[in-house]
Amino acid sequence: MSLARHTYQEQNSRQTLIEGLEEYYRANEGIVVRPATLPPQSMALFRSHDMCHVIFGLGTTIADETMADTRTLLSCDVGWKRYGVYLRTDAQAKALFKELGMRRAVLATVRSLPRIVRALGEARRMKKKWPWEPPPSHLTRTLDDLRREYGIRII
Repeated sequence: MSLARHTYQEQNSRQTLIEGLEEYYRANEGIVVRPATLPPQSMALFRSHDMCHVIFGLGTTIADETMADTRTLLSCDVGWKRYGVYLRTDAQAKALFKELGMRRAVLATVRSLPRIVRALGEARRMKKKWPWEPPPSHLTRTLDDLRREYGIRII
């Protein structure tokens, strides 16, 4: 496991979820678009996706984007069908996938296989699935507390 680059990526981070999100947006200025600036139909998808980056301690490299999708599918209550519909129908998501390209996406997935295998194990070990749409009260709880409650370990 590599060292955390940002505070929200530390397993026992004392930041709240909202503070972690803010750090994630500041660290990725010009890379990640804040959901509030997106069209309404994309806002909820990207906000939930960004929260997954934070709660699972992921950055925005291609490998970490692969892991964000993997951990969302395995460790969140969104479900494969609902998440797939989001990715296939949301204009912003489709544009990002088009920009990435199929070849790079497949290559990133292959390179991430060891982490994907670990994510499978972590999903089974979790106490309960992370909510795709967390209640507002989660925003003011520390990442450490939330990770303990759900049994989330950063990989």
